[in-house]
Amino acid sequence: MKKLCLALVFAVAACGAIAQTSTPITGTKHDNPGSLWNQTAPDALADRVACKEGDLITILISEISSTSFTAQTNTAKNDSAGILKGLGPILGNLIPALNIGANSATAGSGSTSQVGAFQARMTAKIKKILPNGQFMIEGTRSITTNKDTQTFALTGIIRKEDIRPDNTILSENIADAQIKAQGKGQIADRQRRGILVRLLDWLF
Repeated sequence: MKKLCLALVFAVAACGAIAQTSTPITGTKHDNPGSLWNQTAPDALADRVACKEGDLITILISEISSTSFTAQTNTAKNDSAGILKGLGPILGNLIPALNIGANSATAGSGSTSQVGAFQARMTAKIKKILPNGQFMIEGTRSITTNKDTQTFALTGIIRKEDIRPDNTILSENIADAQIKAQGKGQIADRQRRGILVRLLDWLF
């Protein structure tokens, strides 16, 4: 009899546990506390590529520019003219022998070269979707270290086809790109020329 009572108690407890676990899931993490599956976790199969206004996209900035120009000029000119002395005693005194000439030469050369590199990684936001489906993006990033602030700003237009699966895009694929890097602080102030020096350069 005692064994029968224990069996009934275990059976009732098992039925209660089954009834509790069979409660329908309503979408919150508190509905099924015994499950290892988090109902609020994002869908692993969802497309994470930016496609609408307000979405974020990471820009991989890698800009390298190199410009070189060389010019060289050489010119020369030689002119000469002569008038013979007039014949006869009368014309010889009136028209003496005359020789004139001129020489000129010019030489000049010049060259200029410029090399620049800018590499960074920043995130921008889709500000507007154009009628043709392209995205207008805009992003800023500021870094402050020891009272020196460096600000990056980027604007441009991108195509959805150029966005890579990891939601990044190369800066070379941005149309009408405006990429700026500006510094403000003690270091930038020391690199700026004074007013007196700039005035003297303008005068002389």
